[in-house]
Amino acid sequence: MTDRIGWVGLGGMGRPMAANVARGGLPLTVCDLRPEPVAELAGLGAAAAPDAAAVAAACEVLFVSLPDRAASEAVAAAVFGSANRPEVYVELSTLSPSTMRALAEQAAATGVTFLDSPVSGNVRARTEGTLSVMVGGPAAGFERIRAVLDLIGGNVFHLGDVGAGSVAKISNNLIALTSMMTAMEGLLLGIREGLDATVLRDVIMTASGASPQVLGAAHMYRTRRYRESTTPQAALRLARKDLELALELATECGLATPTARAAHATWLDAERAGLGEAEIWAMLDHLEQLR
Repeated sequence: MTDRIGWVGLGGMGRPMAANVARGGLPLTVCDLRPEPVAELAGLGAAAAPDAAAVAAACEVLFVSLPDRAASEAVAAAVFGSANRPEVYVELSTLSPSTMRALAEQAAATGVTFLDSPVSGNVRARTEGTLSVMVGGPAAGFERIRAVLDLIGGNVFHLGDVGAGSVAKISNNLIALTSMMTAMEGLLLGIREGLDATVLRDVIMTASGASPQVLGAAHMYRTRRYRESTTPQAALRLARKDLELALELATECGLATPTARAAHATWLDAERAGLGEAEIWAMLDHLEQLR
């Protein structure tokens, strides 16, 4: 691949993905609001730029990984409104399908090919480049960026037109975030009744409740590592946001999602209790305090 790559957003998800691209030897220019991750990427050989427009001017293919719709729309406006634009714009953020399609329209109006390409995976998958990558957009655009996607993902799917990747990611998040909460509740129930957390985990993992969420919840219950995090890999408020996207999409297509709605109410309650910027597993503390 000879394209120059640009990267905007070096947060909990964007930084390890961009690092894998840099280690892959591709020409890379990055920017972020914080200097620390930019310096880390520069140490891996990436060039640093002051803002999104400067990154766009330095690349043919631009990847964007941001925490919410407002940030994504602001970056898109800056890029599409600049004189020097990339040829391909890849939105990695978790946004609604309608937002993705609106961004695609803006891109098309300026002659830029747009793909939505949200990703999913734990910290290990981010670091090792084995994320699940869900892409919507033109087949030619997908093939053009495939070499980059293979550096960040072990499972790469082209699902159809723009918005298809977003639908897959939102469906995945509904399952993951409701399952995560029930795993925590189930473990806490057994622990409160006197069972050892590790023993209970081992039992469940041989039974019908087995899931990665059970392993994660048991590990976090024992170590409480999330309490030490000053820069969360996944802030709790993002769980609330992602479930809101699922509920909005369900409403649009007329699907009742009572379990997701109940889970969303609890994630929102934890955020209102001051845990919004805490690591997502801080929900354990919140659930333990509820009566």
